[in-house]
Amino acid sequence: MFKSLFAAVLVMALATVGCGGKVWSKEEEIRIGRDAAARLESQVQVSKNPTDNTLVEKIGQKLAIANGLKWPFTFKVLELREVNAFSLPGGPVYITRGLLDLTEGDEDELATVIGHEMGHTEKRHINQMYTKGLAADIFIVFATHGAVYDAARIVQALGEMRFSRDNEYEADRCGILYSYKAGYNPNAMISFFQKMKKLEKGGKGDIVQNNLRTHPLTDARIEAAKKEIARVIHSVNMQLAIKAAEGRKN
Repeated sequence: MFKSLFAAVLVMALATVGCGGKVWSKEEEIRIGRDAAARLESQVQVSKNPTDNTLVEKIGQKLAIANGLKWPFTFKVLELREVNAFSLPGGPVYITRGLLDLTEGDEDELATVIGHEMGHTEKRHINQMYTKGLAADIFIVFATHGAVYDAARIVQALGEMRFSRDNEYEADRCGILYSYKAGYNPNAMISFFQKMKKLEKGGKGDIVQNNLRTHPLTDARIEAAKKEIARVIHSVNMQLAIKAAEGRKN
């Protein structure tokens, strides 16, 4: 259900800007995301638990401030059992109940997941796919007056919009950097990946939804994340040490 719904709301929002070929302006991207978010939230229940909402909002805004990210980010929990997280163009970020439960409220794990999704926004990955024509097929699901075709065609179109391997690795790097600069432990990305792999090995991979299954959690991806964590910690600490030394001189 969720995959077709996600596709439907994004398709309907994208329809307002026509088919690919031109880069969206930042203002267009924000408008598309807000429209898609409004449609999504009209059909999927947003958590009414103030503790959960405060948790993801606090983490998300801390990441944005610490890293100087200027998009109008919002962070919400959706009452869906699937383990998933995703970002819409321009700022909306969603965590599902299933993912929140999987992390058991671990702020470090949530920070790396939320940071990953913010990375997709910051690097404008959906915009890139759209302008390269990789998302063009999604418009086939529209009739001449904007009516949406059946769910099967929506799901098929959504499949064409999956992030590339390079996009996913870049978002991983963002999640690591953003979380560390905001004071979270980036090694939590590895513990989260291990939880995901355990779900799949235990035969529960069916509850892990599209966005988190775009590319399997291969050993290569996990090793790449480990190397990036070490690189980021060294690089950020060196920068802080240089700034501290410069401050003592002044």
